[in-house]
Amino acid sequence: MTAPQPWYRRLISGLGRAVTGVFVLALAAGATVAATIIEPEPPTPVVPNHVDVGAAPLTLVCPPAPVLPTGDGGDLDYDDEFANTDQTELRTSVVVPGRGSAEADPVTAGPLGGDGIEVATTGTLRLVDEAEPQPTVVVADPSMEQTALAAGASVARTDGGDLRGLTAGTCQRPTSSAWLVGGQTELGSSARLTLANPGNTPVTATVHTWGATGPGEDDVVVAIPPGAASTVLLESITLEPRIAVQVRAEGGRITASVQETVLAGLVPQGSDIVTAAVDPATDLLVGPIPISADSGTAVLRLVNPGQEPAAVAVEVLGADGTEGLSGAQDLVIEPGTVADVALDGIDGPAASLLVTSDQPVTGAAMISRQGEPTELDPDQPVVDRAWLPAAAATDHGLISLAGLGSLVERASLSVTSTIESDQTVTVLPVRADGSDAEPIEVPVAAGATVRLEDELELDGVVAVEVTGDQVLASAALGATSANGPLVSMLPMTEDAHSDQSIAVRVGSN
Repeated sequence: MTAPQPWYRRLISGLGRAVTGVFVLALAAGATVAATIIEPEPPTPVVPNHVDVGAAPLTLVCPPAPVLPTGDGGDLDYDDEFANTDQTELRTSVVVPGRGSAEADPVTAGPLGGDGIEVATTGTLRLVDEAEPQPTVVVADPSMEQTALAAGASVARTDGGDLRGLTAGTCQRPTSSAWLVGGQTELGSSARLTLANPGNTPVTATVHTWGATGPGEDDVVVAIPPGAASTVLLESITLEPRIAVQVRAEGGRITASVQETVLAGLVPQGSDIVTAAVDPATDLLVGPIPISADSGTAVLRLVNPGQEPAAVAVEVLGADGTEGLSGAQDLVIEPGTVADVALDGIDGPAASLLVTSDQPVTGAAMISRQGEPTELDPDQPVVDRAWLPAAAATDHGLISLAGLGSLVERASLSVTSTIESDQTVTVLPVRADGSDAEPIEVPVAAGATVRLEDELELDGVVAVEVTGDQVLASAALGATSANGPLVSMLPMTEDAHSDQSIAVRVGSN
């Protein structure tokens, strides 16, 4: 049996336990106060790993041949007595040059919804050359572990009748959203929207329009089966002297184009293909466009899809550099409207346009060329027209010259430098036989545009490759019918290759 401790030892032990408890509580309280006063050190960030995902195949969809918006086109009932058109000739050309000295990797081409056939190689080049009226789908495998460099266009020529004109539209990459600026739906005009779905799943597309008086009242929803195309006559939605369209796709990706056809009574006033412009932005570039002081006009079309008025200024990047467009420094485009800006008084053979705005806008430029009257109306001359969408400046791209030497009789190339210093732009012709061509070095002053005609030999050339520092480039295509000039324009297709890696960060939520 253990003897009881003396009373003084029990007292000392109790006091010790009390003091220890108070000390522990004090430590806890001190730690709490310190935590509220002393900020913890920030965590060390985890550097993400970049994983190379590899280049993907490139898909391009080329627009279909133009058709009468009624009758044989199958859109509306049409009285054959008033059908008036000559035969339309079509040429679809897609150019896929190999990167560097290597030949292009496999490329397949075929009609939308059909089987693609591998395209033969000529030298380092794969060239698609078709004359089928339906949309053409081209799929190019990566080249040298990079997305293929490719560009294409569909060019159609009709020398007389309702479809008179040289129509040209670039082949497009499928997208979930496309903006198209151009065309009109007033009496005597047609704007035929074609939506192509090259994928394997059905797509639902929503079409929204804007016009001179404001946005369209109702959206149109279009179901597009896989491997098929659907068309919408925009004049069945709204009647406008100028029009812009946004198409949004759900369930997949599509391409969109608008066939514009304009008549003055029975006299053709031009036909062309409107393709997608860049998304709305506060800084916008359009061009280059050829300037003609004697036989045509030019306009800049802008859409303000926002809810606030857009204060807009337009500058001309011409042969002598950058200067403001007279009368276009304090423009106001009302919310939800489409406006045209006359481009009269621009000097030089070609120019690009720089649009600055306090609200996002997008747009396109249209040029026209006037011919002679016909027996249909001796007082009304025929006209042809061409649209060029707003584009982003780029360091590297390709312009297809579809139909050159057959449907197209002549072509010229223009390049614009958008940077604030002089530079030298390299232009490399791509020959149909795949043989090497000598590059052309083109000095371009800051903010200036240079048009190449005599300097560029285009015999046997199917495309031109352009390399520079933030440049715009386009080709003006021309031909002559019995009643006067035919015209069209093709923008440069940006090199689709980009950094094919993604950032992977390991951590917890």
